[in-house]
Amino acid sequence: MTGQIRQELRDGVAILLLDRPVANALAPELRADLARALTQAAISTEVRAVVLAGAGAGFSSGVDLTEYDGPLAEPWIDTLCDRIEDLTKPVIAALQGATFGAGLALALAAHARVAQADARLASPEITLGMVPGGGVTQRLPRLLGAQVALEVMLGGQTLRASDPRLKRLFSQITSDDPLPAAVELARKLADQGHWRRSHEATRGLSDPAGYQRAIATVAERLKGQTGAASDILRAVEAAQLLPFPQGLAFEAALFEDRLRSPEARAQRHIYASERRASGMPERAQAPTRDMTRIALDGARLGDVALLLLEGGKEVRSDAPDLRANVSGALDGLVKQGKMDASTPAAYLARLQSGSGAADLALSTRGSEVEGAAVNVPLDAGRGLAGAALGLRLYRPAQTLRLAELAVSEAADPSHVASLARLCAGLGVTAVRAAQPAAGPGLGHVLMGAVALAGLEMVRLGLTPQRVDQAAQRLGFRAGPFLMMDFDGLPLMAARLRAVAEWLGCQAPGADDPLAERLAKGAVGRAVGRGFYDHPSEGPRPAKSMAGPGRDPAEVLGAVPPRHALHAALVGAAMQLLARGAVQRASDLDVLMVRGYGYERARGGPLFAADQRGMLAILQDFKALSAFGTPLWQVPPMLREMVKNGEGFFGRRADT
Repeated sequence: MTGQIRQELRDGVAILLLDRPVANALAPELRADLARALTQAAISTEVRAVVLAGAGAGFSSGVDLTEYDGPLAEPWIDTLCDRIEDLTKPVIAALQGATFGAGLALALAAHARVAQADARLASPEITLGMVPGGGVTQRLPRLLGAQVALEVMLGGQTLRASDPRLKRLFSQITSDDPLPAAVELARKLADQGHWRRSHEATRGLSDPAGYQRAIATVAERLKGQTGAASDILRAVEAAQLLPFPQGLAFEAALFEDRLRSPEARAQRHIYASERRASGMPERAQAPTRDMTRIALDGARLGDVALLLLEGGKEVRSDAPDLRANVSGALDGLVKQGKMDASTPAAYLARLQSGSGAADLALSTRGSEVEGAAVNVPLDAGRGLAGAALGLRLYRPAQTLRLAELAVSEAADPSHVASLARLCAGLGVTAVRAAQPAAGPGLGHVLMGAVALAGLEMVRLGLTPQRVDQAAQRLGFRAGPFLMMDFDGLPLMAARLRAVAEWLGCQAPGADDPLAERLAKGAVGRAVGRGFYDHPSEGPRPAKSMAGPGRDPAEVLGAVPPRHALHAALVGAAMQLLARGAVQRASDLDVLMVRGYGYERARGGPLFAADQRGMLAILQDFKALSAFGTPLWQVPPMLREMVKNGEGFFGRRADT
């Protein structure tokens, strides 16, 4: 044993097992131990070959994301990969379970690979705004060609080793444990006395014209874009044009530039935040119960039913149109090629009508369902204030896979833990909202503050379209007025009254733009009219609200509308944090990115506030406070942050 490397010698083959919880992440300690083990294997007269494998269920999940935000400790992945490939004895990678990111880089640097058929491989760096390192952009095209290499790196998706596109990566694919086959291959190569290193592979470069066509096709698709995708394309092009050492140097330069970019920092932040969100105290404190039979009580829950059926649950409901809605959605997935034609029948067999025993009942009516072991109110749009334990599934549920768990002191910890476990099993990121502190709910409060600020700006003379454009510049996919139209203005009026009361603001009154639209029967997209008209070709500003409106500088002075919206959102977030409504600030960024379409490359509105600097946010509040609304009064927490040079995430704010 060398620290986090378990070693075994089998007939001249040194087996080096990565052995670190969790998922054999390539932390600095493990990298140092692996470097020492490789050096020992290289000089040992007893070792003729090396097999590199992972202890436990997988090979390696790659580098822990937290390391990317500081200096990269040596030996870095590049160094390890060079050492593996340059070893004077054959090195075989035995792959099972997950081989992700830098773990894939190690596997590609080996002289050959043996994989279990259901082993999972991915180069997910693109999803973090980064370029793969460790020679992945140079070795993968040499082994697989430009087209497949680009599909792997630009897609960022997890592929099975049995995927036909990956066939040339492996010397052998087995349904069994790959370690014995890898040891046998290592022994065979040692006996032969020669083997090909990955950088010497020519199969992927054997069709130069085809290689260039693949480059040109992707270049056309990315035309005018900058960022990680275009950098990956440049690196793959370099694999054909440059000698291997220069290609590695080019990749390293791109990796370093992209690593430090604001977009990459933001995407690493939100990725890590999603993983932390489900860490609720009840999950460590209380036992959980299985929830396999779910009862749904209420209308328009087809997306919720589909989410549960995809997760293997049995679902029952008395809603007369539920089965038809689910069946139609399944047919659509089959037509889109996202589901095998035989799957819908299995799903529908688990969808039943009528009453019966259930482990959990989810009800939009707030009523208890007979025969359910646990009854939980399901938020129908007005929030979950007053519920001992409630669930808000962001809709459509099977697409967004995001939830808020409203938890009061009266909630049974085992029920909370069980509901959190259910969400995790469905692939749903769940955020804990403490009641009564969270009031209408975390997401409702945050977006309610944005909507109230938008209504205030319209009252002052801006158009709804101008406000929505400002929201898009801030980072949202759609602005508050279009969102209100989609939810329905009567529902939004009720929600905003609750949010305004929680924030200590004046609720929209009879002279408010929202009341004016309701008085004219413009109640939202459902009837084709709200703040926008909604013809078949898409939304357009309502005739009565079209036109340029007042100039923003005349209305808000030096504060751009997007910063006014941001200030209202930051102020609401600070109230949630000060009241203990949420466990951590990063949970709120997760809700905004996953639930409301805030741009992932900006990391969420609170991360963006840190990047902009708390002093700049404070200056906006001071300028906006003249309008008198509590939305724009300086939060005490903000004054303390500026005073102490802090941000939401412990970073030193710009001052």
